[in-house]
Amino acid sequence: MRVLIISSPVDTHFLPMLPLAEALLDAGHDVLVTGQPDVTGPARDAGLRAVTYGDHFHYEDLLGGRGPGGPRPIETAGRPPAQKIQAAAQLFRNHTGYVLPDYLDLARAWEADLVVSDHMDFTAPIVGEVLGIPSVQHRWGVNPTGEHMLKLTLMWLGPMCERLGLNSVPRPTLILDPAPPALRSAEAPEGRPVRPVPHTGGTTPRPFAAPPGRRVALTLGGLTLELGGLPLLRRVVDALGRTGGVEAVVSVPDRFRADLGTEPEGVTFVAESAPGVLFPGSDLAIHHGGAVPLLGAAALGVPQLVLPQVGDEFVAGDKVAGAGAALSLDAAEEQNSDARLEKSIGRLLAEPEFRTAAAGLKAQIDAMPEPAEVVGLLQELASRQEVSA
Repeated sequence: MRVLIISSPVDTHFLPMLPLAEALLDAGHDVLVTGQPDVTGPARDAGLRAVTYGDHFHYEDLLGGRGPGGPRPIETAGRPPAQKIQAAAQLFRNHTGYVLPDYLDLARAWEADLVVSDHMDFTAPIVGEVLGIPSVQHRWGVNPTGEHMLKLTLMWLGPMCERLGLNSVPRPTLILDPAPPALRSAEAPEGRPVRPVPHTGGTTPRPFAAPPGRRVALTLGGLTLELGGLPLLRRVVDALGRTGGVEAVVSVPDRFRADLGTEPEGVTFVAESAPGVLFPGSDLAIHHGGAVPLLGAAALGVPQLVLPQVGDEFVAGDKVAGAGAALSLDAAEEQNSDARLEKSIGRLLAEPEFRTAAAGLKAQIDAMPEPAEVVGLLQELASRQEVSA
């Protein structure tokens, strides 16, 4: 089976599909990734074949930030309203017309049997419908785009689909949802579960020297730091340094390392960012609410402190906090308060209720089908399409 993976042009939109791509390769299928350099670079880093179209998308330019010098978007605009968070779908719908011709030509020339995409890519269902092959949508995690907003988004693709000879705007043949039941959106279309697997990027998880109960992993992601988040990272690092007896591993991209300053006692700066490297063995994961760290921590049963900055990170923080496995500080004044950070870290490390709820999330995830099991379902989809053709 030849599987074409398409991703909207943000690396964290692609990475949740990586475990499925690896499972497809392990099962002997051909996998090809396509997109802009924002995703094909990480795909090649993971050992996947990729075809690049266009230039870097630079998603950070669209998020209201002012670059690494800050301030952060949450400091200037606060938490965005729910309607604005859902409207991100409109942004990526607008992107469809620019990339669809290339993706369609590639899928046709490569003779793809199946096309897989993230839920903010709207080209894959069109490619699948034109070529008569199944299309599968793989969500990142907590999907805040409800059915009403999705219908409005797809409506604008109608004329483009008509020019391709389609009677309507196609929906995916199958939706895969990596969010466990406690974190799923009640508004988004229902999907089939697929277990989120914390990826390692081929790197061995970092060991902790401290005894259990005081181990912390911190990552705010490269995008947060590109949007003025370095002072926040330093503030959290200092709060960890003031928390007695804690050992912390802090992910810092190399390009920001010199500007972050010195390591407090008990804190180690590392370049790795993959949750499968940072989070195993930790008692607390501190992050920005991105799907990759949030589901990675949930899959490992680790309590979380969420510091959301943009878009659906706020919704994800609400969900995991609502499940009792996290605290989410969703206002700039909370995130910028040393006292609030220290109190939140102390509670999450000391109060057993958070560990119990995190263990419950892990149990839900452990009960979900592994990517290898889902590969069989995808094979059935492709086989049925061949028979009907």
